[in-house]
Amino acid sequence: MNRSPSSSPRLIALFWSFLKLAPISFGGGYATFPALEREIVASRKWMNEEELQETLSLAAAAPGGVAVNASFLIGYRLGGLKGAAASASGAIIPTCLVVIVLFLLYHRFSDSLKVKGALRGIGWGIVAMILFTVFRLGKASIRDTLTLAIAMISLILLFLEVHPIWLITGGAAVSVLATLGGVKRAKSLQAGQSKADVDNSYMYFI
Repeated sequence: MNRSPSSSPRLIALFWSFLKLAPISFGGGYATFPALEREIVASRKWMNEEELQETLSLAAAAPGGVAVNASFLIGYRLGGLKGAAASASGAIIPTCLVVIVLFLLYHRFSDSLKVKGALRGIGWGIVAMILFTVFRLGKASIRDTLTLAIAMISLILLFLEVHPIWLITGGAAVSVLATLGGVKRAKSLQAGQSKADVDNSYMYFI
């Protein structure tokens, strides 16, 4: 999606958005996606849901941390390399500081029963956020029988401990082949229709 310089968000706005999201995006990774949707789509209106879903899919498919990948790709899509640097910086700086503080607190109070209970509760909360993200991404991504079949087969293969890279490349290959096949069929139908129109015109003049 091409944007004119006047319609692109300012770098400071990108930096601030991710700076304020990072400390409250508990769980990291996929758990940050709902917060990103609220900020980027609902509040800022920098992207629509489809654009954000495509960007988050790329972030999840790429190696490395999903949240950092997402910040970099969203920033790049909105403001080029400078936008990517601003977004990634905003996402990384507070996260590093929060992790250091949490590590120091955990190191000191890790034997506390209250801390252990809190961590169990946080874990289930993160699971709920991830499931919510899966639902939203699935709702946008699964559009027909083919995408549903790819999703179900990929899920089964994950339980069989197939490496994710094979699922990503395989799904992409199947989708490309299906798209090419659909284009070829459409051209064949169009050519057949054109031929039929010519034949009908010929019979009309006879």
